[in-house]
Amino acid sequence: MPKTPGKCIAVFAKHGASHRQDSWRNVVELLLNNQFKVLVSDSMLNARNMTAAKQQAVGFKFASIEEIRKKADYAVIMGGDGTFLGNARKLADTNIPLLGINQGRLGFLTDIRSDDIDPTLIDTLNGDSIAESRHYLTGQVLRNGKVIADHIALNDVVISRGIVGGMVELRVEVDGHFMYDLRADGLIVSTPTGSTAYALSADGPILHPSLAGIVIVPVAPHALTNRPIALPQHCSITITVTGGKQTGVHFDMHTNERAKVGDQVRIEVSEKPIHLLHPGRYDYFAMLRQKLHWSATPTEVGHRTRGLRDSGHAK
Repeated sequence: MPKTPGKCIAVFAKHGASHRQDSWRNVVELLLNNQFKVLVSDSMLNARNMTAAKQQAVGFKFASIEEIRKKADYAVIMGGDGTFLGNARKLADTNIPLLGINQGRLGFLTDIRSDDIDPTLIDTLNGDSIAESRHYLTGQVLRNGKVIADHIALNDVVISRGIVGGMVELRVEVDGHFMYDLRADGLIVSTPTGSTAYALSADGPILHPSLAGIVIVPVAPHALTNRPIALPQHCSITITVTGGKQTGVHFDMHTNERAKVGDQVRIEVSEKPIHLLHPGRYDYFAMLRQKLHWSATPTEVGHRTRGLRDSGHAK
């Protein structure tokens, strides 16, 4: 019996996953056998099979995000880091701890291996766990002083050039102070969580997730002296688009907005954190050694690092 009998666990998997897919059903069965209540996100269902799937639900319930936000005590997210990021944003302003099962590639945010779910998942939910809080970014796109888009990002906000070619031109200010003008393929504003994602592939530093900071990383800057810089968490960053065609503003590479010359992107760190739950044996540096192949020789690493650029954005 669990130490917290009757707790409600929400289960998320990759959007559009078939209701016949065994992996998440096996997790649901494991939770039910350990006396947990289970809500399965109905975002996993295709419209054409939703009715049939709901009728086949035995011992659990397909639930909307609104119901999950009200009733869930924990959320288990199955997939890659992209799936984790997408569902974490849905629960960002709740106090629901999030726990990831890795079914993707690198999996910096999804701690439990798919071949180690039993008993690790139950042990973690029963208290053999490490709780952690991480802040996310709030971002607004402003046109003529009016907010035209408002999103959040756990990893990063990226401003990039359009597909027609040419560089994006940006003016960067921090707390109202001019920092620099930039011509580049793009600019990444990242949390410590996102420092192992796109920012890392653009030669940004790795920030330990307990650090209260933001890192700004230029992508292929025209001037090689434009280097990454780490800023305090309380900073307000304003980026003005001064040139470029079809400039895009991307939030965790999931939500995308178009920005015109003269538009501003205002980025700050959230006041409320997102709560993560790790297995009791979780070790951040062991995770980095495994994912980034630290201590391995070049011949041992081989082709296994090819997925690094996608880390944190893969769905």
